Amino acid sequence: MKNKQSLRLHQAQRQRQVFSPARSRFVETLTKNRQELAVELRSLIAANPFLHTVSDEVLFAQAQPEFDLRADLLNQLHTGRWRFRLDAAEYIIEALDDHGFYDPAQPAPGFQPEEIAAALSGIQQLEPFGIGCRDSLDYIRRQLGLRNEKMALRILDEGAEELSRGQISTLCRKLRLTETELQDQLNVIRSCQLFPCQLGPVENAYVQADVRLTLEDGEFSITPLSPQVLLDVPTGPLSPQLKQYLKEAQLTLDLIDQRNLTMQLVFQCLVRRQRDHLLQDAPLAVCRLKEVAEETGLHLSTVSRACAHKYYEFNGRIRPFSDLLCKALHQISRDRIEAQLKRWIAEEDPAVPLDDEQLALRFQNEGVVLSRRRIADVRKRLNIPNSYQRRLVKNTD
Repeated sequence: MKNKQSLRLHQAQRQRQVFSPARSRFVETLTKNRQELAVELRSLIAANPFLHTVSDEVLFAQAQPEFDLRADLLNQLHTGRWRFRLDAAEYIIEALDDHGFYDPAQPAPGFQPEEIAAALSGIQQLEPFGIGCRDSLDYIRRQLGLRNEKMALRILDEGAEELSRGQISTLCRKLRLTETELQDQLNVIRSCQLFPCQLGPVENAYVQADVRLTLEDGEFSITPLSPQVLLDVPTGPLSPQLKQYLKEAQLTLDLIDQRNLTMQLVFQCLVRRQRDHLLQDAPLAVCRLKEVAEETGLHLSTVSRACAHKYYEFNGRIRPFSDLLCKALHQISRDRIEAQLKRWIAEEDPAVPLDDEQLALRFQNEGVVLSRRRIADVRKRLNIPNSYQRRLVKNTD
């Protein structure tokens, strides 16, 4: 008898992100924390006649340094799948200058030029946007390309010499633009940021909360703390250029609203899962990005961007969103395991301290199977000496 196979079609739902220009703008806005957003809005307000603010936060916004950005870049690098040499990418990350730029012409001992080029192309896909550019001009070109500002790009590419000499009339004839049109395009260029980040030390750096968490009558309330920007609604007919400015201004406000709603949705999920921790200082419950994505219906990468470098204010303290995330060890949160381990060691007989094997046995009696090596890893992370060292300390006392 011959084996027969029947082919059947099965429908399956699969979420896919399509990166249109609007989607790319949203991703860029969502990635920014409150301070970074204020810096960008300051540039946009300077170039757009329909946007204004009375907020000192925006008027005097200064770029703040990323928190251990190189470590964050390395983390992004090692959590992805790449086809280039990771050690070449690590070399580039360490060689970035204080503004996140990298000159591919500089020598890279031990690597071939094509290996550096492949690794650099991969790093430029990481966040923040613009990391790994050659210089400020390269970074400005990438920003204009993301906004689809073709004429502004053409001015940079074809009119750099005329601009440097102040030959405005010559440049207008060359590009067939009026002086007004040229100035409008120059304002677009001026609205771009010069640096993607700040890796070097910055004086008077501080952290601002992106949301405020308050407790009223046993219920949590979440308030976004985004910079305040207003739209001046025009009256009467508008020129094509002013219509473009108005469209850009409306898009900016829509992106901020969408960022706030996404960030609030993610933070609500974190607060709901960590309610006992926030109210009673209990150990963190298991809460991973994947579970937050499933509960909110958002894509995993969207949840990751909504949490990255964001901060919340609660009871007078400012903490990162990531403090409310907690991985699981054998279906129990890492935080609970660490709390139990510290409690047992605090209660042990100092003359006969518990070794890692005995601690593992105690966890096993609690229904949690952990190896001795895993216990040692947790203990070292908590800076707790081993049993022999703890006994020596007791004898010394």
